[in-house]
Amino acid sequence: MRIFKTKYKLPNKVSLKIGRSRRLVSATKKLIKLDVVMVTLLILVAGIVSSANMTGSPQRFEDEGTYISQAWAVKERGDLAHYTYWYDHPPAGWIQVAGYLAATNALDRYDSAISAGREFMFLLHILSVGLLYILARRLGMSPLAASLGTLAFSLSPLVVEFSRYILLDNVALPWMLAAFILALNPKRNLTSAVGSAACMAVAVLSKETFAVMLPVLIYALWQNGDRRNRRYTLTSFGIVFFMLSGLYLIYALLKNELFPGAGHVSLLGSLGWQIFERAGSGSVFDASSDTRGLIGYWLNIDLWLLLTGLICLPIAMFYKRLRIAALALLLCIIVLMRPGYLPYPYIIIVLPFAALVLAGVVDRLVIYPLCFGKRIMHLLGASTVAIVLTIVITAFVIPAWQPKLNQLANYDSDLSSRQAIAWIERNIDPNNRLVVESALWTDIQEKGFSKPDPVWLYKIETDPAVAKEIAGWRGIDYVILNGPTVGSNNFERIFPTVSEAVKNSNVVAEFGKDNQKILVYKVNNNNQISASSL
Repeated sequence: MRIFKTKYKLPNKVSLKIGRSRRLVSATKKLIKLDVVMVTLLILVAGIVSSANMTGSPQRFEDEGTYISQAWAVKERGDLAHYTYWYDHPPAGWIQVAGYLAATNALDRYDSAISAGREFMFLLHILSVGLLYILARRLGMSPLAASLGTLAFSLSPLVVEFSRYILLDNVALPWMLAAFILALNPKRNLTSAVGSAACMAVAVLSKETFAVMLPVLIYALWQNGDRRNRRYTLTSFGIVFFMLSGLYLIYALLKNELFPGAGHVSLLGSLGWQIFERAGSGSVFDASSDTRGLIGYWLNIDLWLLLTGLICLPIAMFYKRLRIAALALLLCIIVLMRPGYLPYPYIIIVLPFAALVLAGVVDRLVIYPLCFGKRIMHLLGASTVAIVLTIVITAFVIPAWQPKLNQLANYDSDLSSRQAIAWIERNIDPNNRLVVESALWTDIQEKGFSKPDPVWLYKIETDPAVAKEIAGWRGIDYVILNGPTVGSNNFERIFPTVSEAVKNSNVVAEFGKDNQKILVYKVNNNNQISASSL
C-alpha cells in the first residue's frame, strides 16, 4: 500500500509570526554572545589596572587593619573580633574575608595580612565590574553604552584606589549590585525577588550603610514587576529580607546583648552611640568641616566621574529605565548632604550609580540617535554631544586620570610598613609588650608576638580590661606608631597613657617619611623581659 504524505501550507500570518520569532531568537543569541565578549574584555582591562601594585598602593590605613584583624580572629580563634565585639558593624563582611583567608591560605602566601586581604578585594572588584555591566544592560542600555559606563568605572582613579582597601563597603558592593540585577529580571518571578532580598540582606549585614538603597531597590522591584504578581513579589522580598537581617538581632538577643545594661556591650547601645553620640563630620556647606575636607579629598582623586554623573542626573530622571540609577544617585547625594557623621569609604556606594547615570544618558542622547535616528536634527544634536564628550575626555579626563593611575601602579606607599614589621621581627623579643596601630596588628601577631598579644593603640584608653592588664605606661615595652598619629594635636588628649610612654622612650628605628613615616619607640620602663641587640 502506498502512503502519500500531504504537505500543508501554513497561513501567511502564521508564517510571518514564526519568521519574526526566529529572527528574534537569532538576534538575542547574537546579543548574548556580544555581552559575553564585552564582559570578558572589561574584566580583563579592570583586572590589569586593579592588580598592578595593588599591595603597594594606596598606603594601608587603620580601618583596613581593624577589619583584617577581625577576620583573623574569626579564622584563628573563632571569635567575631580580636577584642570584645561591641556591635560597631554587623560581622558578615569580615566573616567573608575570613572565609577567603581560610579557603585560599592567603596569609601563608603573603608576608603581610593586608596584602592577603587586598587579594580578596581585587576579586570582589572584578566581580563588581561584571555585575555593573549586567545591571547596565538590565536598565535598557545598549552593549556599547554599558561597556563605556563600566570602563569609566574601572578606570576612575577614585574607584581603583578605594576598591583596593580592605573595607566592608567593598564586600557589600557586589551583593547590592546582584540584588538590583535580580530585581530587574525580565522573568519577574518570585524566585528573583527572593534572591534579590537575600543578596540585599547580605549587603546590609556586611555594611549597614547599604540599607540606604532599600527604597530604590523596592522601587525597582515595583517598576519591573508584573501587575498580576507584584503584590506577592514585594511581600516575599520584605519577608525574606527582614528574616535574614533579623538574624543579627537574634544573635544579640541570644547573647543577652540586645539592650544596654551594666557590664556588657549591646547592639542598641552601639546603635544609639552611632546615631546620637558619635561626633559628626560637620556640614558640607562649612568650608572648615571634616565633611567638606573629605569630599575635597575624593574630588582631588577624581572629579570627572562624579561631576559628569551629577550633570547627567536630571536628564536621566526623564527616562523610565534610567530613573532607577538616577534615584539611587540622588539618594546618595541627599545622604551626603545631611548633617552627621560621613564615613571615609562612603564614596564606594556612590561611584557605580554615577557611572550608570552617565552611561545611560550617553546612550539616550548619543548612541541611540546616531544608530537609529532618522531626523536630521537628532543626528546633528547627537553628533555635537559626541564631539564635546570626545574633547572633554581627550583634553581633561585622560590628562587628569593618567598620572594618578600611574602612581597607583608604580609607587610603593606601603614599603615603610613592611620594613617596620621586618625590623620588629628581627630585633624585638616576642615576650615584650608592644602597642601598635591596627594597620600593623595582624602582621605582628602573625610574626609570633602572641605572648603577650600586641595591643591596639585605641584599646588602652577605651577597653577597661586592657587598661587594667597594662596598668599604666610602665607596662608598655615598645610603641610603634605612624608619624602623623604622634604629631597630631590631639594625641596627648586622646591617648594619655601612650603619650606618657612616648615621653619616657627613645626612638630606636624609623622608616619612611611624611605621612608614611613609622616610628619605633623603646620605653624606658626598666622592665623589658629581653630584647635582641638593636
